[in-house]
This record gives sequence, C-alpha cells and structure tokens, in this order.
Amino acid sequence: MKNEMQGPLAGLRVIDLSIMAAGPWTAGLLGMLGAEVIKVEPPAGDGVRWHLPQQRGISTNFIAMNVNKKDIILDLKSKDGLAAAIELAKTCDLLVQNFRAGVMERLGFGFETLHQINPRLIYCAISGFGEFGPLSKEGCGDPIMQAFSGFGCANGAPDDVVDAFRFTGLLDLATASVATSSILAALMERETTGLGQKVEVSMLEAALEMQNTRIGEMLGAGLVPVPRGSESPGLVPDRAFATMDREIFVTVHNDTEWAAFCRAIDQSALATDARFSSTRARVAHRAELHALLEPIFKTRPALWWLRVSERQGVPAGIAHHFETFRHHQQVVENEMIARLQTRGWGEISIAGLPWHFSDTPCVVRESPQPGEHTEEIMAELAPALARAQTAA
Repeated sequence: MKNEMQGPLAGLRVIDLSIMAAGPWTAGLLGMLGAEVIKVEPPAGDGVRWHLPQQRGISTNFIAMNVNKKDIILDLKSKDGLAAAIELAKTCDLLVQNFRAGVMERLGFGFETLHQINPRLIYCAISGFGEFGPLSKEGCGDPIMQAFSGFGCANGAPDDVVDAFRFTGLLDLATASVATSSILAALMERETTGLGQKVEVSMLEAALEMQNTRIGEMLGAGLVPVPRGSESPGLVPDRAFATMDREIFVTVHNDTEWAAFCRAIDQSALATDARFSSTRARVAHRAELHALLEPIFKTRPALWWLRVSERQGVPAGIAHHFETFRHHQQVVENEMIARLQTRGWGEISIAGLPWHFSDTPCVVRESPQPGEHTEEIMAELAPALARAQTAA
C-alpha cells in the first residue's frame, strides 16, 4: 500500500504507539505528508476513542487526531505482541510514542534497543515535562500544562480566575507541531549520516516556545504577564471591540496606523491628543483610550467598521463563529475544511491540509477502525516472526 500514498513523505513508514492527542496528531501530520502510519493500539484501545463529544459512537477528537493511518491491535506487555512490534519497527523509518519516561524501556521497546536492530530508525519520544527532573515520570494533559507553564495565568479577563484555552487543546497541537518539525530535521540529518536518532520533545518546552514573547517581556522588561482579555501588553488599541452586532478586532502597530485609525473612526482630534500621540503614550493611557473608543464602536455594525478600516489601511478582522467561518469564500476556495465520506461514521468534517505542495500533493483520509489492518500487517510480519521463533 506504500505506493498508494501521496505527499513528500511517501515511501516512509511510521509506527505510532502514542495515545490521546499530542502524539497521535504528530503521527497524523506525518500521515498527511504522505508517510504510511501504522497506529498500534493496546487491546483496550486508545482511551480517547470514547471521549465526548462523539459522532456515531466514536470520539470526534479521535477522528481528527488519527487521520491517514492504518490500525493494528498489539499487546506490548505480552511476549508475542512485543515480538511483533519489534519486527514491525525493523521495517519503519520513524517511531512516535508519548508514554511517561521509562515506560518503553521497561517494555523492552526503548530507543537503545531499537537502535541496535534498526539503526536508521528515528525515535520520537514526547513527554509532558521532559526526560529528566522530578516531574519526568508524571503524566500530563493540555489543561495541566497550561496551568503549570504559566500559560493560563495570562489568559482570560482582567481580575478573573486563571483561565485556559479548553476548546482547542492548544498545547497538545503546539507540541505536535514542534515534534513534527523535529522529526523532519532528523530525517534531513539521516540523509547525511545514514543513522537515525532519538528526538525528545516535551509539552513544557513547547509551551515555553509558544510564550517566547511573554518570557522576553518578563525577563527582559520586568513585565509580568497578566490576564488582559483580548488586549496585548505592548500595543493600544489592539483588542476586540463590541459593535452593534458582533465583535471586531483592531490593531494599531505604529503612529502612522494610529493616524489612519483616527480617520477611520472619524475622530481626528484623537490623533493630536498628547495622551495618545505615541505607542508608549497610548499604552500608558490604555484605560482612558478604551473608554473613549468603546461607545464609538457600538454606533455601527462590525462590517461597516471593517470596510472603513480596510479603506484606511488599518488591520482589522470580524470575529467569526464556526458556522460563519466554515462557509467563508476564503476557506471554501482554499479547501481549508475537509469533508470525508467514511464507512463507519458517514460524512465528517475536519480541518483540511495545513500546507500545499505543487509536485507532491497530499490528501486527507479517514481515521481507521480499531484493529482494521491487524490481519494485513501481521501477514506481512509472519515470515520474520517465524524466523525469529526458529532462531530462538
């Protein structure tokens, strides 16, 4: 089936031992890039299959995170299951796992073991807190990491409780993006050395990478991040404003855009007001400026403000809900939402491909049924397993 794959990674094979979100999405991205991804589930299955919400009895999270994969059932805690997994790893270019530190080594499936039997294998280990330190063996999920990494302390409305982006699994997805780019870098290195290596990625490091500007503000400028709602700390105005019907986001990066913004809202006097004459001044008088702007924006609908902002060259964007966003001409013409006809779940809608290649186009394929390809893969491995048993 390798020759049926499309995309720049066609011809590469991945063994995906991961569960939940960060690991499965890493492997899913590799699959959408064209690699043949074989998801190995334990007999009990990947627990996220039964998370809510569901579509036709399967978690929508599982459907989204496990596109472009085959699926087999193996019990790595059993002798036969481990033997089959090792034989499968011999045929693979990449491995993705996100178990706690030390789990794979105890099972006899760690990097050092597999590197001996398949020196070209690139072994990606995704963890919550990193391979070392007092928390290295702790499990982790997206909201836990948002709390631990300080991410949640800068979210939400001012003076509100600690908040988190609960809708998107933001740090899971960020970790997967970091892991995927790291794997691709390791593939490039293998072209030179001929050898695979271990790639270690943690949710904590991905969370810090996503907060690099916040870290710079705190360590370099002594500015402790605090919840600001939709505002940013260094620009004003740079937030969402309520209009007659829905919200609109407006950003002013410099004094030229400030003058243009004042023209857009027909408030020329503000452009020469000493309290707002520079970015530094506007930040210092944030509350005063917002108190002036909020009632102005409520006098017109969002689309009106968008058009006058566009004419003046002021960055602005209407806040869409998914039911309007998914049907927007920009999204439709670029096929940013994928609609898949599936055998088990009917038509499903998921995010489309995040990139496009002119010479090696990619596709999105439905997530597999539990153990759907066990028979196919085990038949492929049967000769090698028979030789291994004979040698033993």
